[in-house]
Amino acid sequence: MNNAAQVKELLEELVRSTDSPVYAVCEQIVSYLKHHPQQRNLTIGGLRAALKRSAQEDNVLIQSAFTLVGHPFQALEVRYKLYDEQIEDVLEELDHSTYMQAVSVQHFIDDDGNDIAIDDLNARIFPYFINLSRQDEEVRVQASMRQY
Repeated sequence: MNNAAQVKELLEELVRSTDSPVYAVCEQIVSYLKHHPQQRNLTIGGLRAALKRSAQEDNVLIQSAFTLVGHPFQALEVRYKLYDEQIEDVLEELDHSTYMQAVSVQHFIDDDGNDIAIDDLNARIFPYFINLSRQDEEVRVQASMRQY
């Protein structure tokens, strides 16, 4: 559904009918993305700063971002950066299904063949979110340009 207007409309209804803080923050995220369409990659820290929230509210912020990944919203896509043991350099990036597979089997084999236990993986992996509504806009613009 990643049309921003439809997502916003659905979220407004959910906020009214459920009183859920998660949906309220989802609505704030979608509103932020609507006003800042150039934002493509979003971290929890970046969303915290953009929405002027405290670190104590990260749990709701994380739940909200992940809510926007799923059906029916599909406004964001989640990806993960795997850092080295010192959390200094990104070793590789994982999509959600690869991460979930690692969780399922309780380990991950990186590009270099290293077997990483799930606890170590979770200590070194950080999610970020991709704004999908921007991609839709770009596709529509490219399609309209091809018509000329």
